Amino acid sequence: MIISNLIKTHQRTMIRGVCETCFLLLIFVSDLIHSEEVTEPFNAFKIYEETMAKSTVPTYTPPPWIDPYFDPTTPRNVTALMGKSAYLSCRVRNLGNKTVSWIRHRDMHILTVGTYTYTTDLRFQAIRHAETDDWTLQIKWAQKRDAGVYECQISTQPVHSYFVDLNVVVPTATIQGGPDFHVDKGSTINLTCTVKFSLEPPAYIFWYHHEEVINYDSTRGGVSVITEKGDVTTSYLLIQNADLADSGKYSCAPSNADVASVRVHVLSGEHPEAMQTESGSACHGSGLTMTIVMLPLLLLHFVLHYKPQFIFWNMRTNRKNNETITTTELTTNETTSSTDHTSTLNGSDHGPLTMDRKINDLHKLQQKCGKKRQSNIVC
Repeated sequence: MIISNLIKTHQRTMIRGVCETCFLLLIFVSDLIHSEEVTEPFNAFKIYEETMAKSTVPTYTPPPWIDPYFDPTTPRNVTALMGKSAYLSCRVRNLGNKTVSWIRHRDMHILTVGTYTYTTDLRFQAIRHAETDDWTLQIKWAQKRDAGVYECQISTQPVHSYFVDLNVVVPTATIQGGPDFHVDKGSTINLTCTVKFSLEPPAYIFWYHHEEVINYDSTRGGVSVITEKGDVTTSYLLIQNADLADSGKYSCAPSNADVASVRVHVLSGEHPEAMQTESGSACHGSGLTMTIVMLPLLLLHFVLHYKPQFIFWNMRTNRKNNETITTTELTTNETTSSTDHTSTLNGSDHGPLTMDRKINDLHKLQQKCGKKRQSNIVC
């Protein structure tokens, strides 16, 4: 009985071992069969990553955390038309229980908190678009002073900020060929008005002549206007068979820009060069008048500046003449004295007395000439 029990136990153990071995073999074989199928998903993912790396289309992947964040695809530069409403937006994801505020960087003034306007300037208003998570700051009747940087801020710790730069443009109108436009009589007046820096084309453009609206249906005829709207709106005013009465001031007045003006000159056998010469003659006449006024002042300046030198030169000339005359007189006196001395020596024994008299005469003559020089008298 005991032996039979042992045999049965041994058989069960062998059967269990055989079953376990078969089960392991089945698992091993299954792994070998499905090994290629397991690697295929990994190969496909690797190919997808390489394709995305080579792609030039920018993609944005949100951060994995659940804190609020800004969508960086929102425009950071906004251009608004002066007098119209400006719209600045920031897109906030995962806002949760946080709030969004708009701050003006020029004076760091808080404009809005949530949808509440936090300023006395009622032109500012915050608008929330729940379907797009956009927070838009509206500035009504935008002015030049509203241009600058605005900050969209999330009340996190630390705060998150998104900056938007606002540029306010003023449409301008100009007439080509200004400020003066010259045409010959009988020709066609062609005026071109361009409107730039406008976010939208003007609703209308009026042309004026002498502050009066030009009537295209007047009895004169030959007046037409062609307007081409776009980023730069252009309006052409054509007046055929120009006459002298068509001269004067012409103005282009768009609905969204200031007035631009030009002055038209219809010439009848004249030339613009001649008109410019006449204006130049007027300038020349004014210059001649100025010269006549300045001439006496220049002469007075010359006399005051050069008179001392002139007098000094005259005195030097007189002095040279005086010295010449004095030398001549001294030579003559010396000759005469020599003659007297000779006759004295020949006629008497007072030679030394005669020489003393000669010396005295010379001294007297020198003193006499010196006094005359002092009194400006030629010696």
